[in-house]
Amino acid sequence: MKFVSMGASLALLIASAGFASAGSWVFNLENKSESHVTSFRTQENGAWSQNWLSENVAPGETFDMDFGTDEGSCVVRTRIDFTDGTYIDADIDYCDISLITVRNKDVVWK
Repeated sequence: MKFVSMGASLALLIASAGFASAGSWVFNLENKSESHVTSFRTQENGAWSQNWLSENVAPGETFDMDFGTDEGSCVVRTRIDFTDGTYIDADIDYCDISLITVRNKDVVWK
C-alpha cells in the first residue's frame, strides 16, 4: 500500500467550490479491474489535474489516498486511466467515503 497526499492544487480546487463536506476525505483506491490503474485525476474549470498517483496500481492492489482537506464540494469530476487505454470518467461524491473501487467499466464508492 502506498500513501499519497493530495497537494495544494487539489486543496484549492476543493476550497474554491465553496461547500463544506461532512467528513474527512481519506480513502482507499481499490483496483478490481483487469488492468493497472495509471492515473487518478480531478477536474477544475474544465481542465484535468496532474496525476495524483506516484505509481501504477496493479489489479488486486489498494492505494491509500488523502485529499488533505475535508472542505469544498463533495462531488468532484474524476478520471481514472488504465494501461489498456480505457478510462473511467465520473462525478464522485467524496463526502463520508472510505473506499473507491475501480472495475473494468465503472467505479463505485462507499
